[in-house]
Amino acid sequence: METMIVTDWHAHWIPPEVTALFEARTNPPCIRRNAAGTRVFHADAATILPLKEHQLDLGLRRTEMDAAGIDRQVLSLAVLYGMGLDRLPAALEGAVVAAYNDGLARMIRQNERRFSGLAALPVHDLAQAPAILERAMTEQGLLGAVLPAEAFADRPMAERYAPLFAAASRLGAHLFIHPGAWRSPHDPADNDEAAIIRRRAVRFQNDLTAAALTFEHTAFLDPYPGATIHLANLGGSLALLAERIALTADRMGLTPEQGDGRLQRILIDSASFGPGGLALAVANLGPNRLLLGSDSPALPLAPAIAAVTAAAIDEDERRAILTGQTAKG
Repeated sequence: METMIVTDWHAHWIPPEVTALFEARTNPPCIRRNAAGTRVFHADAATILPLKEHQLDLGLRRTEMDAAGIDRQVLSLAVLYGMGLDRLPAALEGAVVAAYNDGLARMIRQNERRFSGLAALPVHDLAQAPAILERAMTEQGLLGAVLPAEAFADRPMAERYAPLFAAASRLGAHLFIHPGAWRSPHDPADNDEAAIIRRRAVRFQNDLTAAALTFEHTAFLDPYPGATIHLANLGGSLALLAERIALTADRMGLTPEQGDGRLQRILIDSASFGPGGLALAVANLGPNRLLLGSDSPALPLAPAIAAVTAAAIDEDERRAILTGQTAKG
Protein backbone atom coordinates (compact mmCIF):
# COMPACT_ATOMS: atom_id res chain seq x y z
CA MET A 1 0.00 0.00 0.00
CA GLU A 2 1.21 3.52 -0.79
CA THR A 3 2.77 5.30 2.19
CA MET A 4 0.32 7.77 3.73
CA ILE A 5 1.67 11.33 3.89
CA VAL A 6 -0.46 13.24 6.40
CA THR A 7 -0.86 16.87 5.30
CA ASP A 8 -2.18 19.83 7.30
CA TRP A 9 -3.59 22.38 4.84
CA HIS A 10 -4.43 25.10 7.38
CA ALA A 11 -1.32 26.30 9.24
CA HIS A 12 0.39 29.66 9.58
CA TRP A 13 3.91 31.03 9.95
CA ILE A 14 5.69 34.39 9.72
CA PRO A 15 9.24 34.25 8.32
CA PRO A 16 12.12 36.18 9.91
CA GLU A 17 12.30 38.42 6.81
CA VAL A 18 8.97 39.97 7.87
CA THR A 19 10.01 40.30 11.50
CA ALA A 20 13.24 42.03 10.43
CA LEU A 21 11.27 44.49 8.29
CA PHE A 22 9.19 45.59 11.29
CA GLU A 23 12.22 45.66 13.62
CA ALA A 24 13.87 48.12 11.25
CA ARG A 25 10.95 50.55 11.53
CA THR A 26 10.92 53.36 14.11
CA ASN A 27 7.20 54.19 13.95
CA PRO A 28 4.17 51.87 14.26
CA PRO A 29 3.55 49.37 12.94
CA CYS A 30 6.89 48.15 14.26
CA ILE A 31 8.56 45.67 16.61
CA ARG A 32 10.30 46.99 19.73
CA ARG A 33 11.56 45.54 22.97
CA ASN A 34 9.62 46.34 26.13
CA ALA A 35 11.10 47.11 29.56
CA ALA A 36 11.55 43.37 30.20
CA GLY A 37 13.53 42.96 26.96
CA THR A 38 10.74 41.05 25.25
CA ARG A 39 9.91 41.80 21.63
CA VAL A 40 6.39 43.20 21.15
CA PHE A 41 4.46 44.41 18.11
CA HIS A 42 3.22 48.02 18.13
CA ALA A 43 0.29 47.87 15.72
CA ASP A 44 -0.40 51.56 16.24
CA ALA A 45 0.26 54.20 18.87
CA ALA A 46 -2.20 52.58 21.30
CA THR A 47 -2.13 48.85 20.47
CA ILE A 48 0.73 46.63 21.65
CA LEU A 49 0.53 42.92 20.87
CA PRO A 50 2.72 40.01 22.04
CA LEU A 51 5.02 38.59 19.39
CA LYS A 52 4.43 34.95 20.51
CA GLU A 53 8.00 33.91 19.74
CA HIS A 54 7.21 30.19 20.08
CA GLN A 55 4.86 30.43 17.10
CA LEU A 56 7.76 31.54 14.89
CA ASP A 57 10.06 28.69 15.96
CA LEU A 58 10.35 26.04 13.22
CA GLY A 59 12.15 23.63 15.51
CA LEU A 60 9.25 23.57 17.95
CA ARG A 61 6.85 23.23 15.04
CA ARG A 62 8.66 20.20 13.59
CA THR A 63 8.75 18.56 17.02
CA GLU A 64 4.98 19.02 17.43
CA MET A 65 4.35 17.73 13.90
CA ASP A 66 6.37 14.59 14.65
CA ALA A 67 4.49 13.99 17.90
CA ALA A 68 1.10 14.40 16.20
CA GLY A 69 1.99 12.31 13.15
CA ILE A 70 1.77 15.16 10.63
CA ASP A 71 4.27 14.87 7.79
CA ARG A 72 3.69 18.16 5.96
CA GLN A 73 2.11 21.55 6.56
CA VAL A 74 0.90 24.02 3.95
CA LEU A 75 1.76 27.42 5.44
CA SER A 76 0.03 30.74 4.88
CA LEU A 77 -0.29 34.20 6.42
CA ALA A 78 -3.37 34.75 8.56
CA VAL A 79 -2.51 37.91 10.48
CA LEU A 80 0.68 39.79 11.36
CA TYR A 81 1.20 39.29 15.09
CA GLY A 82 -2.55 39.78 15.59
CA MET A 83 -3.08 42.53 12.98
CA GLY A 84 -4.56 42.03 9.52
CA LEU A 85 -2.89 43.17 6.31
CA ASP A 86 -5.83 45.51 5.72
CA ARG A 87 -4.67 47.61 8.71
CA LEU A 88 -1.21 48.19 7.24
CA PRO A 89 -0.49 51.53 5.60
CA ALA A 90 -0.93 51.01 1.86
CA ALA A 91 2.65 52.15 1.22
CA LEU A 92 3.99 49.39 3.53
CA GLU A 93 1.81 46.54 2.31
CA GLY A 94 3.86 45.77 -0.81
CA ALA A 95 7.09 45.44 1.17
CA VAL A 96 5.45 43.11 3.69
CA VAL A 97 3.95 40.91 0.96
CA ALA A 98 7.31 40.68 -0.82
CA ALA A 99 9.18 39.88 2.40
CA TYR A 100 6.65 37.24 3.34
CA ASN A 101 6.68 35.46 -0.02
CA ASP A 102 10.47 35.62 -0.32
CA GLY A 103 10.94 34.33 3.23
CA LEU A 104 8.41 31.56 2.88
CA ALA A 105 9.90 30.43 -0.44
CA ARG A 106 13.40 30.40 1.08
CA MET A 107 12.30 28.31 4.05
CA ILE A 108 10.44 25.82 1.86
CA ARG A 109 13.49 25.32 -0.36
CA GLN A 110 15.38 24.41 2.81
CA ASN A 111 12.60 22.15 4.15
CA GLU A 112 10.95 20.70 1.04
CA ARG A 113 9.96 17.45 2.77
CA ARG A 114 8.03 19.14 5.58
CA PHE A 115 6.48 22.33 4.22
CA SER A 116 4.66 23.87 1.26
CA GLY A 117 3.36 27.42 1.08
CA LEU A 118 0.70 29.84 -0.10
CA ALA A 119 1.59 33.39 -1.08
CA ALA A 120 0.40 36.54 0.61
CA LEU A 121 -1.29 39.01 -1.74
CA PRO A 122 -2.01 42.74 -1.36
CA VAL A 123 -5.47 43.82 -0.28
CA HIS A 124 -4.97 47.55 -0.96
CA ASP A 125 -3.58 47.17 -4.49
CA LEU A 126 -5.46 44.29 -6.10
CA ALA A 127 -4.14 45.18 -9.54
CA GLN A 128 -0.74 43.79 -8.49
CA ALA A 129 -2.14 40.50 -7.17
CA PRO A 130 -2.16 38.45 -10.43
CA ALA A 131 1.50 39.19 -11.15
CA ILE A 132 2.49 38.42 -7.56
CA LEU A 133 0.62 35.11 -7.72
CA GLU A 134 2.29 34.21 -11.01
CA ARG A 135 5.76 34.89 -9.62
CA ALA A 136 4.94 32.97 -6.45
CA MET A 137 4.00 29.89 -8.45
CA THR A 138 6.44 30.01 -11.36
CA GLU A 139 9.56 31.33 -9.59
CA GLN A 140 9.14 30.84 -5.85
CA GLY A 141 7.68 27.34 -5.76
CA LEU A 142 4.48 28.23 -3.87
CA LEU A 143 1.17 26.41 -4.43
CA GLY A 144 -1.18 29.38 -4.64
CA ALA A 145 -2.32 32.10 -2.23
CA VAL A 146 -4.45 32.94 0.79
CA LEU A 147 -7.38 35.39 0.47
CA PRO A 148 -9.75 37.02 3.02
CA ALA A 149 -13.22 35.49 3.31
CA GLU A 150 -14.83 38.92 3.71
CA ALA A 151 -13.87 39.75 0.12
CA PHE A 152 -16.36 37.17 -1.16
CA ALA A 153 -19.44 38.07 0.86
CA ASP A 154 -21.43 38.31 -2.38
CA ARG A 155 -20.81 38.07 -6.11
CA PRO A 156 -20.40 41.84 -6.78
CA MET A 157 -17.64 41.95 -4.14
CA ALA A 158 -16.04 38.79 -5.52
CA GLU A 159 -15.91 40.21 -9.05
CA ARG A 160 -13.20 42.63 -7.93
CA TYR A 161 -10.95 39.56 -7.80
CA ALA A 162 -11.82 38.33 -11.31
CA PRO A 163 -8.36 39.07 -12.81
CA LEU A 164 -6.71 37.20 -9.94
CA PHE A 165 -9.00 34.19 -10.35
CA ALA A 166 -8.32 34.16 -14.08
CA ALA A 167 -4.59 33.96 -13.34
CA ALA A 168 -5.22 31.33 -10.66
CA SER A 169 -7.20 29.18 -13.07
CA ARG A 170 -4.52 29.42 -15.74
CA LEU A 171 -1.80 28.52 -13.24
CA GLY A 172 -3.73 25.76 -11.46
CA ALA A 173 -3.47 27.62 -8.14
CA HIS A 174 -4.72 26.52 -4.75
CA LEU A 175 -6.64 29.46 -3.23
CA PHE A 176 -7.18 29.29 0.53
CA ILE A 177 -10.09 31.42 1.81
CA HIS A 178 -9.42 32.34 5.44
CA PRO A 179 -11.15 34.72 7.87
CA GLY A 180 -9.62 38.16 7.71
CA ALA A 181 -9.02 40.74 10.40
CA TRP A 182 -11.70 41.87 12.78
CA ARG A 183 -13.60 44.72 11.18
CA SER A 184 -13.11 46.96 14.19
CA PRO A 185 -11.69 46.40 17.67
CA HIS A 186 -14.51 48.62 18.96
CA ASP A 187 -17.51 47.09 17.19
CA PRO A 188 -20.66 47.93 19.21
CA ALA A 189 -21.62 44.24 19.27
CA ASP A 190 -18.38 43.42 21.10
CA ASN A 191 -19.08 45.03 24.45
CA ASP A 192 -20.03 42.13 26.72
CA GLU A 193 -18.77 38.79 28.03
CA ALA A 194 -19.57 37.00 24.75
CA ALA A 195 -17.43 39.34 22.64
CA ILE A 196 -14.61 36.89 21.93
CA ILE A 197 -17.10 34.17 20.95
CA ARG A 198 -18.82 36.54 18.55
CA ARG A 199 -15.51 37.42 16.91
CA ARG A 200 -13.76 34.08 16.77
CA ALA A 201 -16.71 31.70 16.39
CA VAL A 202 -19.84 33.39 15.05
CA ARG A 203 -18.36 36.21 12.96
CA PHE A 204 -15.55 34.19 11.44
CA GLN A 205 -17.96 31.38 10.59
CA ASN A 206 -20.54 33.80 9.18
CA ASP A 207 -17.90 35.34 6.89
CA LEU A 208 -16.87 31.89 5.66
CA THR A 209 -20.50 30.84 5.13
CA ALA A 210 -21.18 33.93 3.02
CA ALA A 211 -18.07 33.25 0.93
CA ALA A 212 -19.04 29.60 0.48
CA LEU A 213 -22.47 30.63 -0.81
CA THR A 214 -20.82 32.95 -3.34
CA PHE A 215 -18.60 30.15 -4.61
CA GLU A 216 -21.20 27.38 -4.53
CA HIS A 217 -24.45 29.14 -5.43
CA THR A 218 -23.48 31.85 -7.91
CA ALA A 219 -21.80 31.60 -11.30
CA PHE A 220 -18.70 33.47 -10.11
CA LEU A 221 -16.41 30.42 -10.40
CA ASP A 222 -17.70 29.28 -13.80
CA PRO A 223 -14.86 30.92 -15.81
CA TYR A 224 -12.13 29.59 -13.48
CA PRO A 225 -12.20 25.78 -13.55
CA GLY A 226 -8.44 25.43 -13.12
CA ALA A 227 -8.29 26.91 -9.63
CA THR A 228 -8.82 24.89 -6.45
CA ILE A 229 -10.90 26.78 -3.87
CA HIS A 230 -10.43 25.78 -0.23
CA LEU A 231 -12.31 27.36 2.69
CA ALA A 232 -11.21 27.24 6.32
CA ASN A 233 -13.16 25.87 9.29
CA LEU A 234 -15.65 23.59 7.48
CA GLY A 235 -16.65 26.49 5.22
CA GLY A 236 -18.49 28.23 8.02
CA SER A 237 -21.88 26.81 8.97
CA LEU A 238 -22.60 24.96 5.73
CA ALA A 239 -22.68 21.51 7.33
CA LEU A 240 -25.57 22.62 9.53
CA LEU A 241 -27.33 24.63 6.81
CA ALA A 242 -27.15 22.07 3.98
CA GLU A 243 -30.26 20.18 5.09
CA ARG A 244 -32.20 23.40 5.52
CA ILE A 245 -31.20 24.58 2.05
CA ALA A 246 -32.38 21.28 0.60
CA LEU A 247 -35.65 21.25 2.56
CA THR A 248 -36.54 24.84 1.63
CA ALA A 249 -35.21 24.81 -1.94
CA ASP A 250 -38.65 25.00 -3.55
CA ARG A 251 -39.69 27.87 -1.32
CA MET A 252 -36.51 29.76 -2.29
CA GLY A 253 -36.93 28.95 -5.98
CA LEU A 254 -33.58 27.22 -6.24
CA THR A 255 -32.46 25.08 -9.13
CA PRO A 256 -32.10 21.34 -8.40
CA GLU A 257 -28.31 21.75 -8.34
CA GLN A 258 -28.49 24.60 -5.83
CA GLY A 259 -31.11 22.83 -3.76
CA ASP A 260 -28.98 19.73 -3.28
CA GLY A 261 -27.04 21.46 -0.49
CA ARG A 262 -23.92 19.36 -1.12
CA LEU A 263 -20.62 20.85 -2.20
CA GLN A 264 -19.84 20.86 -5.92
CA ARG A 265 -17.08 23.45 -6.31
CA ILE A 266 -15.11 23.99 -3.10
CA LEU A 267 -13.07 22.10 -0.53
CA ILE A 268 -13.24 22.74 3.21
CA ASP A 269 -10.82 21.99 6.03
CA SER A 270 -11.36 20.53 9.49
CA ALA A 271 -9.62 23.25 11.53
CA SER A 272 -11.15 24.00 14.96
CA PHE A 273 -13.80 21.25 14.73
CA GLY A 274 -14.13 17.92 16.50
CA PRO A 275 -15.34 14.50 15.34
CA GLY A 276 -19.02 15.48 15.45
CA GLY A 277 -18.56 18.44 13.14
CA LEU A 278 -16.43 16.42 10.73
CA ALA A 279 -18.95 13.59 10.55
CA LEU A 280 -21.77 16.09 9.97
CA ALA A 281 -19.78 17.76 7.17
CA VAL A 282 -19.13 14.46 5.39
CA ALA A 283 -22.77 13.38 5.78
CA ASN A 284 -24.40 16.65 4.73
CA LEU A 285 -21.88 18.19 2.32
CA GLY A 286 -20.76 15.02 0.57
CA PRO A 287 -17.63 12.87 0.56
CA ASN A 288 -14.20 13.84 -0.69
CA ARG A 289 -14.58 17.53 0.11
CA LEU A 290 -12.73 17.69 3.41
CA LEU A 291 -9.04 18.40 4.08
CA LEU A 292 -7.12 18.17 7.34
CA GLY A 293 -6.60 21.56 8.95
CA SER A 294 -5.27 22.54 12.37
CA ASP A 295 -4.98 26.36 12.50
CA SER A 296 -1.50 25.76 13.90
CA PRO A 297 0.20 27.36 15.77
CA ALA A 298 -2.83 29.17 17.20
CA LEU A 299 -4.27 25.74 18.05
CA PRO A 300 -2.35 22.55 18.91
CA LEU A 301 -1.94 19.81 16.33
CA ALA A 302 -2.96 16.74 18.32
CA PRO A 303 -6.71 17.57 18.55
CA ALA A 304 -6.89 18.06 14.77
CA ILE A 305 -5.63 14.52 14.19
CA ALA A 306 -7.76 13.12 17.02
CA ALA A 307 -10.91 14.61 15.48
CA VAL A 308 -10.33 12.85 12.16
CA THR A 309 -9.41 9.59 13.89
CA ALA A 310 -12.55 9.61 16.06
CA ALA A 311 -15.06 10.87 13.45
CA ALA A 312 -17.81 8.44 12.45
CA ILE A 313 -16.79 8.28 8.78
CA ASP A 314 -15.59 5.42 6.59
CA GLU A 315 -11.92 4.56 6.33
CA ASP A 316 -11.58 5.71 2.71
CA GLU A 317 -12.87 9.15 3.66
CA ARG A 318 -10.59 9.26 6.72
CA ARG A 319 -7.56 8.47 4.58
CA ALA A 320 -8.59 11.06 1.97
CA ILE A 321 -8.81 13.75 4.68
CA LEU A 322 -5.46 12.91 6.22
CA THR A 323 -3.57 12.71 2.93
CA GLY A 324 -5.21 15.64 1.15
CA GLN A 325 -6.15 13.27 -1.65
CA THR A 326 -9.03 15.47 -2.79
CA ALA A 327 -6.80 18.58 -3.13
CA LYS A 328 -4.44 16.58 -5.32
CA GLY A 329 -7.27 15.74 -7.71
